[in-house]
Amino acid sequence: MEGRQLLTRSATALTVLALAGSASAQSTRSVAGDGLITVMNPSVANQMVERAPLSPRLDTLEGKKLYLVDIGWGGPDAAYSVFEQMEIWFAENMPSVETVIKRKRGSYMVGDPALWPEIKDNGGDAVIVGISG
Repeated sequence: MEGRQLLTRSATALTVLALAGSASAQSTRSVAGDGLITVMNPSVANQMVERAPLSPRLDTLEGKKLYLVDIGWGGPDAAYSVFEQMEIWFAENMPSVETVIKRKRGSYMVGDPALWPEIKDNGGDAVIVGISG
């Protein structure tokens, strides 16, 4: 326990020293002689991004084309089986819903600019984009 407290105190002291050094380099106020330092807040002000409205909900999925998009988080096999199970569920419980499973190209952090136009051009009515597994 003493080791953990010592480590915590050391980390706190290093943080204070780093902030003090950073602040003194950024501050125009002299700190010599008065025993005070000026600490600058390194965080940025929160700014809201422009929001895009959500698409309106469909009244029903009956007779619609539903895309199930696997974004690839967790690897190529992490979620695909879940989407396959969803496809089976729709076939058994809502047979008029056409389901299409798609894998997004590239990393889950990178966009796939061809995917959304493909879904739109092929008559996609709704999309479930997800991860699971």
